This record gives sequence, structure tokens and C-alpha cells, in this order.
Amino acid sequence: MTPLALLLLLAPAADPAAKAPAADNEFFEARVRPLLVEHCQACHSTKAKKDRGGLLLDSRATLLKGGDTGPAVVPGDPDKSLLIQAVRYQDKTLHMPPKGKLGQRDIATLEEWVRRGAPFPGPADGATVRPTVNIAEGRKFWSFQPLRAVPPPIALYALRGAG
Repeated sequence: MTPLALLLLLAPAADPAAKAPAADNEFFEARVRPLLVEHCQACHSTKAKKDRGGLLLDSRATLLKGGDTGPAVVPGDPDKSLLIQAVRYQDKTLHMPPKGKLGQRDIATLEEWVRRGAPFPGPADGATVRPTVNIAEGRKFWSFQPLRAVPPPIALYALRGAG
């Protein structure tokens, strides 16, 4: 298998977030993802012990789908995004994180992220990218070949003569 073919097999499917400018993706990775991990994903991820409000923040698709109250984010419009309303503590029934309001800098970071279109690098559906396995190619690997008789190598001293 050629290296190019291998790369194509391992490449993730096309994702709108992948088309986001590199600066937006870097902004997400450096500033937004750490906030989501620290303050949100204990309750709103596939790894959470209990599903809270039906909202998962593991991928762009789950973020746009939202939870029981609707889409968490409206890309480009922080004021219409439930996630931003929740972290601003605007609504008496919607406060996130529940243990206390984020600092102004963190809220501004999330607002800027939504204003940029909420880029979320990674697979579109949040699934882990798994490489395609070619069983026929795998069976050609040396350790899966049947044993066969191989003549032993000629010893170096045998070539020089005994003695």
C-alpha cells in the first residue's frame, strides 16, 4: 500500500470546522477546549457519569444539536446561543457552570469563539477516527506467515577457514 493511499484511508471525513481558518482552530484549541474540559465536560460529555440536560459538548455536531432546551450554540451569534446565556447567568433557570459563574475573561473567550462561528476541530460527529483495516494486507505481515525451513547462515569463521 502506498503512503498516499494509507493517508487517504486514515484521513477524517470532511468537516465544516476543518475549513475554518487555522487561527480560529488554534484559538479553539488554546483557549476554548481547556475551558470546556475544565468547566463543562464533567457533566456534558460521553464520558460523564450522568447525562445532564441531554447536552453533549464533545463535537461540533452535538454542540449544534444541543440538548433538551435546544441548540447550545448559534454560530456567529453569541446573544442567541444558549451556552453564552448560561455562562452569563442571564436567565434565572439557566446557570452554567452550576458551582459558580465563570470569570469575565472566560466568558469573553466563549463569546469570541461563537462569534468566529464556533469552530470545533476534529471529526464532525465527535467519533474517534478509526483506521480502516485491510485483513488481506495484514495477513501478509511476516509474523502471520506459516513457518518454513530456512537454511542457517554461514558462519563467518567458516569462510576464513578453521583454525
